[in-house]
Amino acid sequence: MTTHEQPEGDAEPRYGLRDPADTGDGEPLAEDISLPVSVTPNYNTALPEEWGWRRNSSSQPNSATFHINHSDVTRAFADVLTADDSPPEAPFVVSKDIPVVIIDSLDQYWAGESRAALPLHGLRVPVSADTIAEAKRKLAADLAAQVRLLLLLSRSGTTLAPELQVNFLMLTEVLTPREQ
Repeated sequence: MTTHEQPEGDAEPRYGLRDPADTGDGEPLAEDISLPVSVTPNYNTALPEEWGWRRNSSSQPNSATFHINHSDVTRAFADVLTADDSPPEAPFVVSKDIPVVIIDSLDQYWAGESRAALPLHGLRVPVSADTIAEAKRKLAADLAAQVRLLLLLSRSGTTLAPELQVNFLMLTEVLTPREQ
């Protein structure tokens, strides 16, 4: 930011305030102390030069996060995952009701488990669908897939990270294997 030395006498010139009788022949915009950016003539950029596409993480669920943060959210409400929400192809079925949060973003419904009731570790992103029932079914399938993956990892001789062990224990309390 370029600062311009102002005389110490009057407050108006010091803070960039203008007299109503001023015709506008004062300081150029780049030297105005009230402007919080450095203005470079004939230069147009939105990001600092050292930033680029390589700084954006592809490991984050950017699409879902961007969509929820930038959509018009009309309402958010609580609901419950039950055994009826488990899809028939899922290897695990919801055995204990799981509180969920449903977000209506006008074009989709987003379902995510309640962190107060099921405080899973790690980055959790709600799943989206066109209907509430479909979003809940997708969330139940996602939770079942997590249990299956953690079960496979634990049986392969791999030591699970402490956070994953906690997730595995919590999920096995609310999901049971599907009876054949």
